[in-house]
Amino acid sequence: MPEAQRVLHCYLAALALSLCGVTAPAADGKNETATPGKTRKGPEDSGKNAPAAPAGTAAGTAARRIILPKPGSYRAPGILRLAGKLHGLPVKVEQRELNDETIRISKQLGEKPVTLNELNLMLASQSFYLHVWDHPRHGKLLVVSRRQDWKPENLRFKKILTVGPRGFNHAWVAVQNTKEALNADLEPGSPRIVTLASVKAGKIFIWAPRKDWLQKVTMEAEKSISEALNSRQRLSSYKALHLRASRLKEALLEKFPEEELERIHITVAPWGNHLLYRANQEYSARLLELLKKLDKPPEKVR
Repeated sequence: MPEAQRVLHCYLAALALSLCGVTAPAADGKNETATPGKTRKGPEDSGKNAPAAPAGTAAGTAARRIILPKPGSYRAPGILRLAGKLHGLPVKVEQRELNDETIRISKQLGEKPVTLNELNLMLASQSFYLHVWDHPRHGKLLVVSRRQDWKPENLRFKKILTVGPRGFNHAWVAVQNTKEALNADLEPGSPRIVTLASVKAGKIFIWAPRKDWLQKVTMEAEKSISEALNSRQRLSSYKALHLRASRLKEALLEKFPEEELERIHITVAPWGNHLLYRANQEYSARLLELLKKLDKPPEKVR
């Protein structure tokens, strides 16, 4: 409770300073206007002789402002993107469940310009903590976490999975589910597994504090990819050697289990003496074996 009161007092003090800065007139005596969602400089930068802070520096980032939406509750990704805009960095959430959370904007801050520090205080009061991570491959990222002391230093082991477009969603779901299961048993403040994904590049990045955890996540992802490929239906053909294709099709449908017929599709090809069939890997192998058994020369009548 003392910690929560301290954060609230800091937040109220910053809010009072912000409101004072917003109502201050500009150098020419006119109030400065801004468009919601756009950054703007504070009144202290309106003087002609005041040197502008270089872009990308800490001072320049702290001086930038952005207009918040109207008072109300909003889905977290939209508000977090505003924080990323102030930082000038892409935003990544530590846990995907954060995307389903909401962030509340009070009447005091709604449609008001705020600095980065003020936005950080507002988010921290709702247990959204922002951390800048200097990623070894992608540069700096803005990581959003529920933990105030989140640090990537203990993520010693990493793995990059290259996944095709057909199995990407299956692999990403398996990685996320395994990560959440492992992280759920950890003590507060313990290093956790972190994952990032790039659908365009077809890559899934995994960092873990322990090697066996990394191996487990990787194994589940590869298992999911294999299952997705095996369950995918593929088109195959068979050239009948001894029977007409239409007769061979009838014989196959008589022998194949009736309750499994809905899992296969078979037809006579419009060329040659071929059968075309579509099924997953398991059923394709069974169909081929059965077709070879049935495709025998007819017995001669004496």
